[in-house]
Amino acid sequence: MTVVSQNTTNVIILHSFAIAVEQLCARNPNAPSLGILRPLFCVICGQAARNEHGVLQLIGHGMYPRQVRGLTEASWIVIYIRRFLCLACGRTMSILPDWLHPWRWYAGTVIVEALYRHCVIGESACSIGALFGRPEDATEWKSLLRWRKQLLISSTLWGWLGPRLGIAKPASNRNEGKTCLERLLAEGGLILKTGVNAVEKLSDPIRKTLQDLVHNRKTAWPVKRFPPGLSSSDLQFLLRRILPTEKDSGPGPP
Repeated sequence: MTVVSQNTTNVIILHSFAIAVEQLCARNPNAPSLGILRPLFCVICGQAARNEHGVLQLIGHGMYPRQVRGLTEASWIVIYIRRFLCLACGRTMSILPDWLHPWRWYAGTVIVEALYRHCVIGESACSIGALFGRPEDATEWKSLLRWRKQLLISSTLWGWLGPRLGIAKPASNRNEGKTCLERLLAEGGLILKTGVNAVEKLSDPIRKTLQDLVHNRKTAWPVKRFPPGLSSSDLQFLLRRILPTEKDSGPGPP
């Protein structure tokens, strides 16, 4: 899943667990509990979920509905996102699934499958859109072209991977889009082979690229690291706050 931390100036997303879409719908008896979803620590200030006295510092802060598109033929579905509040720094953290990309209506897995069909298989934008709930008579799909250009460039897609994967500019055509897509999928462990239709194999590698990450609108970093830009003294202070000591063996179960 993903954790999102919010205040008036910052939004943080954490991907940290896998879950089926049905489990996030309202009143589902299989929905994960508050304790299961609770982060181990605040990704901004480092405060552990429980302090040295065992008192919760990351508390439930309600839920909010989130629209998702492309996962069903009905086009739109509504899921419910759990939110937590850090009492130490006042940030809120929301838990998103590893198939839902931050700040995008369409699921991450849908975006990549659409680009695979567009850049690798060569299907038309109209036929691809119809698969994901768009009107069958639509003549174009502007979102598809934006995703192709922005895939490894935009910080609200997979832009944080672009520099490491050797991508520095937007893809201007299908061939360049295919190169970006191949590198992204390879990052998740899937090597595309010529002549092999890999549509049904796309989900797992894409979910891997979104797991255990913290996002803001500028970059992303692993959840086990602290935000970029911290000094060594800041890091040492934060580590002392969350690592167990002889007197405090760590937080108990949530």
